[in-house]
Amino acid sequence: MVTPVASIMVHVDFDGHSDSRIRIAAEIANRFGAVLVGVAGWLPSRERGGWHSAQLAPDDERLNRISVELDQLAERFRSVAHRTVGNTEWRRSFHFPREVIVAEARAADLVVIGSHPVAEDAYHAFDPGMVLLNAGRPVLVVPDGFAEGCPGRRALVAWKDTREARHAVQSALPYLKTAEHIKLVEVAEDVLELTARERLDDVEKYLLRHGIAVNTKAVLHPRGSISDQLRDEAVKEGADLIVAGAYGHTRLGEWVFGGVTRGLLQKSDVCCLFSN
Repeated sequence: MVTPVASIMVHVDFDGHSDSRIRIAAEIANRFGAVLVGVAGWLPSRERGGWHSAQLAPDDERLNRISVELDQLAERFRSVAHRTVGNTEWRRSFHFPREVIVAEARAADLVVIGSHPVAEDAYHAFDPGMVLLNAGRPVLVVPDGFAEGCPGRRALVAWKDTREARHAVQSALPYLKTAEHIKLVEVAEDVLELTARERLDDVEKYLLRHGIAVNTKAVLHPRGSISDQLRDEAVKEGADLIVAGAYGHTRLGEWVFGGVTRGLLQKSDVCCLFSN
């Protein structure tokens, strides 16, 4: 039985792609009859207008100004979301967005964010990768300029025999169940092709047991960047969603991305559903 999707959370900000991101999240929420939760965070240490005015303004005045802007974001969120979904919630906080999104993810089955930082300062911006690796929920990363609609009609599942990939496929079950076309791919050396095909057969059987049919499977031979190969394959298949594990490791206490995750975050024109 596929776990039901009851809540979708979307990050809302002042960037020009926020409305599109809200509409995509609202389409997903509407598909599953889920509540749509808008979330915004802004640490009141500076304002979007720059340092000087913020430094001169009293703390209460600065908080009031930011509060007014966050209220405007809330109204914008409701205005855009209510065209598609009626059940919404709004959450805001005077903290770093990266902390707010991760903390509020406890109330969500899926977190929807943009693919790039939306501001140039640490108080208002966030690294999408840090959210991805710390939310503890599947994260849908929507690239700037992605055509509006509900991603997942045609899905490319990037397989690698790791914990992250297994979690990614399991987390994607509700969304794959509604897909019209699914392709499984693994990138493997020639000498490992037979083993890779056996792995893909197992993943296909796993999905089939959940009532999800795989249309095609392929083992790709490495050539250049794996993330570029996956992006090219997605374009060739007309895919609007890539499902992948998020790979990283710690170095001196900080997360460092693997090449595939980093490449998809930075370059993919297709929505990516990550889990780790």
